Order: sequence, then C-alpha cells, then structure tokens
Amino acid sequence: MSNIKTENMNSNIKPPMFEENGKSVLTGFKVGEKRTRYAIIAVHDPLGFRTEVADYIARFMTNPTDVTRNTMFTIVNAFYKDTEILIASTGSGAPETEIVLMDMMYYAGVDTFLRIGTSGTQCPDVNVGDVIITSGAVRDEGLTKEYISPTFPAVANYELLVAMIESAEKLNLDYHVGITRSTDSIYCGQGREVNGYIPANQERTVEYWRNAGVLNVERETSAILTLPLLFGARGGAVNVACNSSITQKVGVTQGVDDAIRVGLDGLALLAKWDKIKEKTGKKWWYPGLEK
Repeated sequence: MSNIKTENMNSNIKPPMFEENGKSVLTGFKVGEKRTRYAIIAVHDPLGFRTEVADYIARFMTNPTDVTRNTMFTIVNAFYKDTEILIASTGSGAPETEIVLMDMMYYAGVDTFLRIGTSGTQCPDVNVGDVIITSGAVRDEGLTKEYISPTFPAVANYELLVAMIESAEKLNLDYHVGITRSTDSIYCGQGREVNGYIPANQERTVEYWRNAGVLNVERETSAILTLPLLFGARGGAVNVACNSSITQKVGVTQGVDDAIRVGLDGLALLAKWDKIKEKTGKKWWYPGLEK
C-alpha cells in the first residue's frame, strides 16, 4: 500500500518564484520594474567573443550601465541611436536562455527579444563570416517542448525579420535569410563523432538538414522565437556562421561585429516603426505606413 498522503493531491501547489528582498535572485531585476521594450540575448561564447559578451556589444552603444553581474548572467543597459536596449549574456543552450528571457519579460517589461550569436552552417552557399537572419527554427531541443507541443511552429516576428533584412542591406553585407536548427547537443546532436562514436540516427544528420534547406545550427534561437510567441511578444535572431561542415573551416570571432551592427541598426529601425505605429494607431507595421 502506498504511503503517499492524498488529502492535498488536488490542491494548487506551486513552487516559489526566485525572489529575495523584492528582486529576482537570478537576474537582479526588481519586482514590478519596467525598463525597455528591447533586449539582446547573447551567449558566453569563445567562438564569437574573446571578452565578456555583454560588455563587448555595449562598446557599440552609449551610456552603458550594469544591471546584474553574477555567476550566471551579465546584464547591461545601454543606448543605440536613442533606443534603450538591455543586453544579457548567458550560458549556452535553451534552458539558460529561458531564465533570462522570462525574467526580462516578467520583471523588466521587455517584449522584443533578439539573439545575436554564432552558429555552424552545413549550407554550401553560406561562407564562414556570413550573417544569417532567421525566419524560422527547427525546435530540435527539449526546453520549448515543456511549454507547447512539438508541432507548434517557431517563427520569427515579421517586423523584427524585415528590420534585420533592411539593416543588413543598408550595411551592404553578405547575408542569408532562412531556417535555423536549434539543438541541445553540440557534439553527436549536430553530427560530430565523439571518440569514434555517433548514434545511427545522427550519422547523416548534417546531410539530412542540409537537404531540407536549413542554413545553420546552434542552441538558442528556437527558444527565443517560441517563448515570445506564446506570451504575445516578439522574437528574432541574427547569427554569424563561425564554422562550416562543407569546408571544415572555423572562423573564431569572424563576422561577429557584422551581426552586432545588423542587430543594433535593426532594433533602432524597429523602434522607429513602433513609434510610427503608436502615432498612427496601427497594430501592425507595413511598408506604406512610413509614407
């Protein structure tokens, strides 16, 4: 016979929020604090950055001030062309991305999230150093499945997508637009052998996704698209190809500055469009709205 007590089995028991003294223990945001609509999420990634990533991105901006520096996150508030933007650097993968994204949404009032980071490519048309603007993502990770069925699409917000494309065009960069695959594993899950071992279902994974037209693979984009969609917010991603399965080339930090410029110019442009929408009373931006 089971010893489990059943009298409270139907009660609404919930774990506590991670708060102490009116602040999030994880990200340092105050309860009820509202900062800005716009945020960049990046990863502590030696393939792309040789220094603290939030500080590196802030070099392109003005008036940077620290929000949080702890063992998990660095969060900096800064301005770019009069647009206030939070920059958060975090560990790799969807689970840590979830924490900072949800805290920014819950505490800081952010409703627009942009990933800037590195990725690998299996596409012969993409060179190491090229910028890849994500239109949608393969949810080949586990985190987002805790929120919604695997059949739910991970698509980029169209306003963010168009803003990034226009930004890349104005910067005259080599860029691509298409599907990104997000995984949990960086080794076998992305087709890399480990001591000669790779499971049978991953032996041809690079070829499989290349034939499907997927441009690149990394570990965060699907979360940054899916979670905002579920909560009425906007998500997008600008990644640089830092390695290629086709050429076997690895380009450490190559093209990262281009991805940052695309992201910052794109967010400033989006902020301009948001003001136009507010002024005209329109919910959705479209090209003719500026005229």
